[in-house]
Amino acid sequence: MAQRVSNLYRLVTFPWFYSGLQSLLGGTRGTRRFIDEVVRAAPNMRVLDVGCGQGRLLQFLPDVDYTGIDLNPSSIEAARTIHGSRGRFLVGDVSRGLPDTASTYDLIILAAVLHHLDDKDAHGLFSALIGLLQPGGRIVTIDNVWLPKQNPIAKLVNALDSGLNVRTPSAYVRLVEHVPVRVERSIYRDLLRIPYDHFCMTLTRLGADATRMD
Repeated sequence: MAQRVSNLYRLVTFPWFYSGLQSLLGGTRGTRRFIDEVVRAAPNMRVLDVGCGQGRLLQFLPDVDYTGIDLNPSSIEAARTIHGSRGRFLVGDVSRGLPDTASTYDLIILAAVLHHLDDKDAHGLFSALIGLLQPGGRIVTIDNVWLPKQNPIAKLVNALDSGLNVRTPSAYVRLVEHVPVRVERSIYRDLLRIPYDHFCMTLTRLGADATRMD
C-alpha cells in the first residue's frame, strides 16, 4: 500500500472517523449515484467488494451474495457488527487469494482503492481479480483523479490525500492494459459537497475470442 499513515492520516484507519468524514462531505448521496449509475448491481449477483472497510456500500446494494475483504481488522470487525449475516467479511489481501478460491464473481467493486496502490501492486491486483471474475462479469472502480484546469480545492484535496498515487485518467486505464477487459470510463465532478473529481472505470471481462475495445 502506497499511502501516508502517520500523524493525522492515521485517523482514516478508524472506522468511526472515516464514516463521519464521509457523512460531512455528503458522501451518502455520491455513493448512491455511484451504485445506481456505475455499479448497477442486480439481485442475486455474486459481488466482491475489495477494500470494503465497514461494508458501507452494502446498504445501497440490492439483495446480492456479498463478500467484502479489507486489510484493516478493525474495519472488518465493525462491518460484521453492522451487517451481521447479510454479507461475508474477510480480513486479507485479495491479490494473495481468497479462502474459497474456486468461487467466481459477477461483479467486483474497487471503491477508492487504486490511488492507494503503486503501479506494480495495482497490476498484481488486477491480475488476481480477473481470475475471480466470470466471463462477461464486471470490475468497477472509483478514485479521485488529476484533471486539466482542475478546481484549486480539488487539486489541494488530491495533494493532501493519504493515497500517494492519485492518477490522470489515462494512467488509471494503463493499469488494466495487461488484462482481457473492455474499458468504459466516466468522470464525476459533483459527488461531494466540495469541489472534487472522481474517475470511474467499468471493466468487462472478455471471452477468449473477443477483441478489447477502449
